[in-house]
Amino acid sequence: MNADPKQPLYVAPEERVTLEALKHRAEQVSDLTVSESKRLANELYEQNVTKTVLIAVGAVLVVASVAYFLGTRAGRHAASPMPTRGA
Repeated sequence: MNADPKQPLYVAPEERVTLEALKHRAEQVSDLTVSESKRLANELYEQNVTKTVLIAVGAVLVVASVAYFLGTRAGRHAASPMPTRGA
């Protein structure tokens, strides 16, 4: 600790601390805590919704691509002539 030896470690407040002042400050801190918690929860919720939507869109694109690929392969097999047994 780099305290100046000429300065006292504790400086008494100018006015007395009252119970009402402590209650008021505790309410302020409580209100601030609640508001910050709600803000962070909403922010996380919005981020999770965005991630979920992006993942769902990606999954739909992958499924559609696989279905298209399998459909084109099935079309090729149906269009190719059947081999005949030779006479």
